[in-house]
Amino acid sequence: MEFLSKESINSKELLKQINYFREMEYQEKKENNLLTEAQKKRGHYIELRHDTLLNIIKSEFNLKIDLQNILEMLKDRLNFEPIYIDGIFISTYKDKYDREQIMFILTIDQAKQVLLRESKVVRKAVIQYLNLLEKRIRELERKKGKITRKHETDSIKMLMEYGNIPQEKQRLYYMTYSKLPFIVLGMKKVSRDALPADDLNLIKELESIIQVTILTSIIKGLEIKAIYKECKKVCNEALEDTEQKLIS
Repeated sequence: MEFLSKESINSKELLKQINYFREMEYQEKKENNLLTEAQKKRGHYIELRHDTLLNIIKSEFNLKIDLQNILEMLKDRLNFEPIYIDGIFISTYKDKYDREQIMFILTIDQAKQVLLRESKVVRKAVIQYLNLLEKRIRELERKKGKITRKHETDSIKMLMEYGNIPQEKQRLYYMTYSKLPFIVLGMKKVSRDALPADDLNLIKELESIIQVTILTSIIKGLEIKAIYKECKKVCNEALEDTEQKLIS
């Protein structure tokens, strides 16, 4: 189970935005007669190539890697599952010849750091785009989170019925299970809006695990106290599995 940050952008999409605003900047300068002599002679904006952007990212984050070797490594992984090296996720895409090629997956903050090498106009425009993207992703994740929590709440309600839990004790059970993802992560329970994207995604993944574990435990006929222990155990195992994948 891979806990990839949803607040991210791949190098292909970042390239598209950079070139879009590079061209826009060129056209505005041309219309206002602000092109340099070299730009006039060239007759077009300088389009950034993807391989050049990959090298810029490597340089910016001091990645001492051989992309061809990385590509071979990815080919050996199930469905070209991304790998994590020195703070950067590396994945693949298919080019126009249907060949697997390397791309980087950056957090929004990492993408903004890469833009420091662009002109002030391009940098400002792409950062505005990234900020809007970040906001939109956050809103979508919040909506998905509400759905996940409803499913978990429904499973806990089923657990109450299964265990014949008295009405006066049910609130305590809901609170106990809602705190479980935070306990597993060693975190204090806080408002979801205050959580970083990665932590929020982890919480939602663990809530989904709890929901499924409650239902399967009921089917197995486990005792009510054993179900909580089973949920905690499965969450810890999932977290350990994720950490091992990131290390490897």
